Amino acid sequence: MKEFLKKNFAIILAFALPIVLILVVALTIYVPSLFISTNYNFIYSSCTAGTNYYPYYCNNYLQRLHSVASGKLVENAIDPLEDFDKNGLPDINENYTARIFLHDTQKNESVEITLEEAKELSLNGLLTSPDGVTISSNYERGSGFFLFDGGSSYGYYLTKGKSRSRLNLINRDDSYYYRDNFQFLGWVLPGRK
Repeated sequence: MKEFLKKNFAIILAFALPIVLILVVALTIYVPSLFISTNYNFIYSSCTAGTNYYPYYCNNYLQRLHSVASGKLVENAIDPLEDFDKNGLPDINENYTARIFLHDTQKNESVEITLEEAKELSLNGLLTSPDGVTISSNYERGSGFFLFDGGSSYGYYLTKGKSRSRLNLINRDDSYYYRDNFQFLGWVLPGRK
């Protein structure tokens, strides 16, 4: 075996070096995401229904519908004549229905809650939690291997520094989120509820 290794050292090194390099890159990318955590859950809203099958402009509606004031969720009045998507139909007649979800950051799971339940929570409306974790969105183009396309994905993440962990959010049909159908509302205080 020693003789074989001595004779074929260059060939073995040529095959082993790329594998080691791939493992090092994978570890530096995926290991930090295992250690990101926050002591705070958060609430967000998402649309169901609407005049469009895919509510592209729902996010604009959600941004105006809810806000956090004095640590509590507030439902804002929507101008009945406003037409943010310029489709000739006032936003209030688009028939968007906002659903509110509580996301457990430890389990990475969301559950739907009522508006009344959300209004009872103490909230921090800043995008960054009190312990320094932020929610961010990111679009990734997958890296293909030879003839195989790696695809692409758009998602929301908990981030802190260069570390990030993908969030499992719910959209209008109770499956994974739709890209333009997420509105962060606030971090639940104090700690987990």
